[in-house]
Amino acid sequence: MSGSSLRELGMDLAAENQWEKALGVFAEAVRRQPADHRSRMLAARAFEKLSEPERAVTTLHACAEGLLRRDYLLSAIAACKQALTLSPNEKRLKETLHRIHARAAKTVAGKASVPPPLPPQELFDGKVQEDLMSLQGAALSDAAINVLAAPDTGGTADSEARPPLPLFADLERDAFVELVSCMAYREVPPGEVISGEGQGGDTIFVIVAGKSEVTRQIDGQPKTLAFLGGGSIFGELAMLTGAPLTATVTTVSETDLFEIRRLDLNQIARSHPSVPQTLTAFAQNRMAKNLMATSPLFQQVPEADRARVLTRFLFKAVQANEKALTEGEHPSGLFLVLAGELVVQKEDPAGGMVSLGILREGDIAGEISLLTGLRATATVLATRKTAAAFLERNAFHELVKEFPQVKTYLEGLSERRLKMIGEALRPAEILDADELVVEGQG
Repeated sequence: MSGSSLRELGMDLAAENQWEKALGVFAEAVRRQPADHRSRMLAARAFEKLSEPERAVTTLHACAEGLLRRDYLLSAIAACKQALTLSPNEKRLKETLHRIHARAAKTVAGKASVPPPLPPQELFDGKVQEDLMSLQGAALSDAAINVLAAPDTGGTADSEARPPLPLFADLERDAFVELVSCMAYREVPPGEVISGEGQGGDTIFVIVAGKSEVTRQIDGQPKTLAFLGGGSIFGELAMLTGAPLTATVTTVSETDLFEIRRLDLNQIARSHPSVPQTLTAFAQNRMAKNLMATSPLFQQVPEADRARVLTRFLFKAVQANEKALTEGEHPSGLFLVLAGELVVQKEDPAGGMVSLGILREGDIAGEISLLTGLRATATVLATRKTAAAFLERNAFHELVKEFPQVKTYLEGLSERRLKMIGEALRPAEILDADELVVEGQG
């Protein structure tokens, strides 16, 4: 029977609460294939259920060390996290977390920072010859720990490559260890909603392993936007801006993930004041990458030039009810919404105000006035805290001069907006409005 088949058998036994038999099966899977760290994790759970938490911790520590050696850093963190739940002050676990953090630390650009080799203490030699599935009681427990505590020495990390460790590697080492201790770890079955579109965002999610689908309601129907795998992170923009989540994330297969709550970050920030700034910088970097990859405006710029063009933009946080553009005034520059929302309003000649629409992620405000030199004839204000990329007026003119295709795109966009304004306002002669809703990007 293969290792994966043994693991499935063990999971079936665990589902039936036959934890002793499950332990034997998981340990046998590891005996045959020491790199089967999923079975090690499951064996640790069996030890815990059998009221042997010390051996569960030892198993998880060996698991974390093996995963670190193979550069599966998120899974190594997951193993440490589960062990810390059983033994919060375990020194060897925190030492392993130190080495995980050092492995991904950004000390040399483009090259991994490799700590001195510190293999786990070999408490047992792992030399067990018999099939563990035939054992019971203390004999099984003793033989199983001999196998499960033995290190996996088969993997070798590439010292020239820095493995990705989203967000965690950006934190100070001690803040990272504290975060691992207080954040949540969950194993989510297929078909479960992790986060829902329109809900408030107070949690950052990091997928350790598995697969999830991202969908958004378009014309009343869910549309698939992407699939997320191990290493994916989401929810940080909603946490920072207070804007509702813009998509639903649902597990496709069994998914392991970390949940970092606002409460956790606030607690850590008391002893590590750099944490909020680190999170903001991380979120801005992700917004910048998304902007270059998905914004229709940036699609007009050759890919090789996008990073350079991005440096001309400033990141701005527009507070709730703050005006980005004011009717009757010249705009200071171009706004590109990254997260949150802006509402576009204009005085109606017949009296009152007309709402022209909502600007959301990827939408632009200010381009008509910048192209024509006219004053803004609409007001654009934030309905909630909104993150935007801002391009100052002079930088805007330099951009459209250097890339005529950008100007062509914006002129076409402006023409379509003006037509929409004509349909929204009375009388139709008033067609000089500036900051109008962009047409849907969906």
